Amino acid sequence: MADKRVELIDEDGRISIAEDVITSIARIAADKVDGIAHSLGSGGGGLMSIFSGEDIAPNIKTELSNEAVRLELRISVEYGYPVHEVAQGVQQNVQRDIELLAGVTVSHVDVFVKKVVPPHTHGDEE
Repeated sequence: MADKRVELIDEDGRISIAEDVITSIARIAADKVDGIAHSLGSGGGGLMSIFSGEDIAPNIKTELSNEAVRLELRISVEYGYPVHEVAQGVQQNVQRDIELLAGVTVSHVDVFVKKVVPPHTHGDEE
C-alpha cells in the first residue's frame, strides 16, 4: 500500500508531503484553540480513562488531491466554552496553519463536535 501524499510542483522541482504531515499540522493547530479537550499523558491515561476509555483527542480524516486538501475533525469541547466558537476556531486555525506551513490549499475543514467534557484542572495530574 502506497503512502498518501500531496505533491507541489513548480519551476524548481517537486515537493512531496506525506498525509501524516498534514494530519500532524491539523492536530497541533486544533490543540491551540481554547476550549478543545485533550487526552492527557502519552500512556492512554488522563481524561481518556475517565470517560469509558474513549479518547477525547481530535480524530482527523484527510482527503488529499493535487489541487487541495479536505479535512474532517471530530473534537470534544470543554464544558463552559461556546461550542460553535471552538469549532470555528478549529476551522480557522487548521486552514491557516496547513496553508502557511505546508503550502497546500485547504478546500474544506469540516468539524463535528462529538462530546462536551468537564473542564480539566491542571492540578489533578500532580
